[in-house]
Amino acid sequence: KLFFQNTHPAKQLCAVTGAVFGRLANPKDAGITVRLSTGFGGGKSHTLMAFWHLAKHVDAPGMGTELLPAAGRPSSVTAVGIDAGKAGVPDFASHGKVVTHSLWGELFYRLGGERTLKALGRADDPEASPNEDQVRAVIPSGPVLILLDEIVIYMAKLSERAQGNLLGFLNTLTAVVTKRPQTALVVTDPAGQAVYAKLAAKIAEAVPGAAAKLDEVFGRKMSDFDPIGGEAAQVIVRRLFEKIDPPPVQAASATYHALYRRVAEEAPGLLPAGAATADYARRIVECYPFHPRLLDTAQERLGALQDFQKSRGVLRLFARIIRDVWESGQDHELISAGDLDWSSPRIQSDLLHRLNRDNFKAAVSADIEGHAAELDGGAPRGIHRRVASALLLESLPMQPNSGLDPAELTLAMLRPDEAGPEPSEALDRLAGACWHTYPMPGGRGWQFRYEPNIIRQIEERKAYVPVEDARSRVLAEVQRYFGGPTFKLAAWPTKASQVKEITDLQLVLCETEAIARAVCAYADDTDPAAPIPRRFLNAIVAVTAAMEVLDRAIDVAQTLLAADAIEQEHRIGDASKLIRDQLQRIRPNLHKQFRARACLGFNRVVLPGGQVFPLTEEFQVSEEEVLRHDRGQAAVREFLEAKGMLYRPGEALDVHRFLTGVLPGATPLVDQPEVYTARAVHERFLSAPGLRLIPDGAVVRQTVLKAVADGKLVVRLADGRAYDAHGVVEGPDGGRRRGTGILTALPLDDSVWITKSDSEAGRAWVREDKPDEREPWPPPPPPPPPPPFPVVYTWKEAHELAAVRSLLTLTLTATSPAAAAPLLGMVQPLGAERITLSVTVGGNLKDGGTMYFMASGVRPTHPTKPLQTAQVVFNALQEGAMFEAELGLHFGDSGRSGMQAALQRAADTVPPDVKVRVEFGPPSGGAA
Repeated sequence: KLFFQNTHPAKQLCAVTGAVFGRLANPKDAGITVRLSTGFGGGKSHTLMAFWHLAKHVDAPGMGTELLPAAGRPSSVTAVGIDAGKAGVPDFASHGKVVTHSLWGELFYRLGGERTLKALGRADDPEASPNEDQVRAVIPSGPVLILLDEIVIYMAKLSERAQGNLLGFLNTLTAVVTKRPQTALVVTDPAGQAVYAKLAAKIAEAVPGAAAKLDEVFGRKMSDFDPIGGEAAQVIVRRLFEKIDPPPVQAASATYHALYRRVAEEAPGLLPAGAATADYARRIVECYPFHPRLLDTAQERLGALQDFQKSRGVLRLFARIIRDVWESGQDHELISAGDLDWSSPRIQSDLLHRLNRDNFKAAVSADIEGHAAELDGGAPRGIHRRVASALLLESLPMQPNSGLDPAELTLAMLRPDEAGPEPSEALDRLAGACWHTYPMPGGRGWQFRYEPNIIRQIEERKAYVPVEDARSRVLAEVQRYFGGPTFKLAAWPTKASQVKEITDLQLVLCETEAIARAVCAYADDTDPAAPIPRRFLNAIVAVTAAMEVLDRAIDVAQTLLAADAIEQEHRIGDASKLIRDQLQRIRPNLHKQFRARACLGFNRVVLPGGQVFPLTEEFQVSEEEVLRHDRGQAAVREFLEAKGMLYRPGEALDVHRFLTGVLPGATPLVDQPEVYTARAVHERFLSAPGLRLIPDGAVVRQTVLKAVADGKLVVRLADGRAYDAHGVVEGPDGGRRRGTGILTALPLDDSVWITKSDSEAGRAWVREDKPDEREPWPPPPPPPPPPPFPVVYTWKEAHELAAVRSLLTLTLTATSPAAAAPLLGMVQPLGAERITLSVTVGGNLKDGGTMYFMASGVRPTHPTKPLQTAQVVFNALQEGAMFEAELGLHFGDSGRSGMQAALQRAADTVPPDVKVRVEFGPPSGGAA
């Protein structure tokens, strides 16, 4: 009963048992040696127990009759079983006052008692051994069965010389057995347990050599037998569970088979070959409730570790996993490696302490309980923690191939409620966050190691990066991102007076929301009790970041600077190659993370009225695009236009609102209180309450032109022409006549006067002079001077006008040395008659004091090298210093025609943050 209940497969055991006891039963048969091989000690031990049971009861009626051959059964058997795995050194075993010191000493004592042990004498020592005559003499007459278990475990405890003596003794014992009838020797071999592979190989060499004579006598070799065969999974399950109900087994197999088939069809290569086959579905049935991959890991990878004890280790580990799953209340169709709770003291004791892998506790604490849990958002047993748990289990052997590639991980981790790529995607995120993950050789997968990886090294170096250095890096990156031609940029003021009052639309970058509010509201807040309000409220907008967002960006900047420092230290040398390889892998993502945190983090728009609006994602770019483009100004403008906070091109203010709410607040001429200059009207637009932001003078011009067309205003130009709704009145005093002209443009300066049409000045400007009927008509007035030539400030407008007008001047303005340096080379192909350079730079010196440098209208190639000098001065100044370089291209008094293509090429070459001013002459045909 014991035999059939605890061993498998039964038929093979019947055959080998019959062969052994056949030799014992027949007085004419010589001895036999059986090497019993198994990957699990449980099956082997039970087989030995079966032999022992039968040997003790062969003469009992009805015992073993189906197992023994027809030759009959011995009436009595001398059976000796020795478990060498429990033996010690130098004391092999104790029997009361009698102590044996070697395997042969124990065998002698078991066969003949204290008398034969004394006869062995000094040979009872691992460093000595008995001769063949001594061994032959100790074996009693009649059938003898000798069972030797766990020889390899005992052998591992001996010195090299003692191991040689042990092998010699086994040779001697086998030689005696082969010559002696009715004698059987059964020796166990740990087989697949790689921990004892080397020692097992020595025994395998020794025993078959001694059994060579058996091949000559009986025509057969020594028998090798594995009582477990390929059914280790079933043995484990039967050891751990009293009963497994078939329905859930089949259901789990069908569910996972369908899952693997779907994933294999939707994402070829995401699973190993064979995972979606019917054979693997059958393996799930055999291994239930454990995932086959978990069983493979325990047998093939952990079984190779010396301290794991393949049979006992697997059973103990799986029992503890079951207990943790049960106590945590988890409900899984299959238990996988991801279900290991590395926080459990039981698991750590079994897999870390017992296997001498305590150094992996750093990975458990930092990466599984730390980084993986953070990526899971605190969810218990989330995908990242499960992936990290499986990866650590696979990494325990610490071999080059210890770890998981994406396909193996998907097989080991994927659950029926997941789409397929979740495990591999989680692995990618873990590799970018964990401190102990390393790529496997060839880059096919990942593994855990003891030593900290480059991410951990960067974290350690990060503590030595000054916060101010990181802050400067963030501010410089943000300033670059928000550069451009749409707004005049003012960066990082600490007080309102550092932002000038100008009519250009300003974008102010501020470190805090408090500074942003102050800058938009006040021109000077030096005296908090009496701050000076900002005049041009409709020409300024600020962008800032929430304090915690800026802090996170600074934190990432510290990380990036730490990586830069490590990279600088390991630029050369084979010893630094691993670090360089790791940096090369993580640095692109680190830079993307830094730029996204810094640039996209400045997403709070502050308006002069104190309102704060989030710059929502629809106006931002993706993290991928933020690496390629500096779109800060474009994003702010799109946001302001979409939200109705900025006048669009072509829009005008309602005429009634303009006449009643804007124009009366403009500053009139001193001697004509009803007359305003165009500049005063423009400035009133910029300061009038309730208006949107004014991007440029277009909305002012459109409003004035509309009011003139509606008959509400009269506009007088510098040459004396006065426009109203009916046309133009022109000519010298005494000879002013009305003509059919329409006002289409006007400069917003002091040369243009504006008044209401019903004012005294307005009536006077459009009054015609009638000639005296008694006198002849005076001669016609001379033709008026030609209108001022158009000036535009965008490449698009310049491109359009270049098709019909001659180009007079092109002026490019850069606000940084980096933008100014390449301009001369970019505009050389335009072939200007004359090029001039004006450059101004100044501010506080880094080591104290101030310095300013200015050059105006000089040749760029002047021997004094003005641009290079400006660069030197700028480099010596503190952050926030002023720099402006203006490059003027002059094309002669009459200008140059046909420059449309050349301007387009220049537009494609010149950086977008360089401002452009283009002045055109008369139409290309020559008409004024």
